[in-house]
Amino acid sequence: MSTGPAELKLPGVLESLSELCAFAYQTALDNGLNEHTAWEIELAVDEAATNIIQHAYSEAQHGDVRLVCQRVGNQFIIQLYDRGVPFDPDTVPPPDLVSSIDTREAGGLGLYLMGRMMDDVRFSFNPDTGENELRMSKHVGTRLPEDVRVVPVQGRIDATAAPALATIVRETADAGGRRIILDLSGVTFLSSSGLRILLMLARELKASNGELRLCALQPAVAEVFALTGFTQIFTIHRTREEALAALTSTTE
Repeated sequence: MSTGPAELKLPGVLESLSELCAFAYQTALDNGLNEHTAWEIELAVDEAATNIIQHAYSEAQHGDVRLVCQRVGNQFIIQLYDRGVPFDPDTVPPPDLVSSIDTREAGGLGLYLMGRMMDDVRFSFNPDTGENELRMSKHVGTRLPEDVRVVPVQGRIDATAAPALATIVRETADAGGRRIILDLSGVTFLSSSGLRILLMLARELKASNGELRLCALQPAVAEVFALTGFTQIFTIHRTREEALAALTSTTE
């Protein structure tokens, strides 16, 4: 199933947020997505547009936000364009998800939520048009078994990011995800600290009769697994579709 793009362009001000979010939500419904998935898309668009309005633009630099939504096959794609200050996501540290209320900082939560709600989040700048583009996509697949969850992971898995990843996986398990697939297609770097946290999480899930599988490793990440022998420890699938098919077939 594929549809033509739906587009909305509004001034880059906070007053435009509700209309941008409603547009994304309704377009998702119109393209056959369920209400929960449409809500995930709405939340991601809200966070993305808020960042554009508050950080790409300023009192001295005003502009528009252009939102384009469409379904292409099994992907629902959202693109937001602006002409503000370009954004580098690598400059934003992972959010603190483990500290107490007295010490926790709230920074980085917007980017974190976008990564949790969407399967892929990419930022780019087009020097020919002078536009920043934020492209997010959501996989639209068949209904999964109740205990299977897919968790997309973005950026680096190192000593800094490992606690946040552990929190995400544990929250997913607590919500009923006994069998968890980590989609690592968005992971660009993996250190020994990242390997240790993955091993610990796999052991925790196994102890509760669950399992952790990995899929879509980029070449540099796959090389780390091969060098350390972790390919013998984890079940690793080439694509998300292969991982889902393998877990779905075990329930039939």
